[in-house]
Amino acid sequence: MRIQRRSLATAALLAFVAVTAITLAVKETRHARAVAAADSARPAKAAAPTAGASTIVVTYFHTTARCPSCLRIEDLTSLTVTSDFAVPLAEKRLVWRTVNIDEPQNAHYAKDYGLHTKSVVVSEVKAGREVRWKNLEQVWPLLKDQDAFTRYVRDEIRAFLEPA
Repeated sequence: MRIQRRSLATAALLAFVAVTAITLAVKETRHARAVAAADSARPAKAAAPTAGASTIVVTYFHTTARCPSCLRIEDLTSLTVTSDFAVPLAEKRLVWRTVNIDEPQNAHYAKDYGLHTKSVVVSEVKAGREVRWKNLEQVWPLLKDQDAFTRYVRDEIRAFLEPA
């Protein structure tokens, strides 16, 4: 009787783990498809800025496997960029993008920026060449405080947008 109960409990736990894993896989697949659809809807190339002008690029670097915290960093950054910088986005002075560094063509970014985890990087591109960049390392510690997170990302982007 004791062995039968133990077997039933083990089977129930295994079933729970299996259902949880399948649910997470389905959610991740749906999210990945949504991100891919959004990326494909974006223009391949932004309009060329005026001569001598620079473009500020805000990039969320992620891997294929993503946890709720990783998705929240992307969502909060996207919300900040699209709501606080609508004019520079429309003028193509600011570009928002997400990049999966697990894809072979993007793997170099981990080395280029010294990425050890999912990260937000702000960079300035002038005449087709990156002239400066900053990894916004405080996005992780500020993740649970949306106001502080938003303020931090907004201030860092503004520092890149404002002429030196």
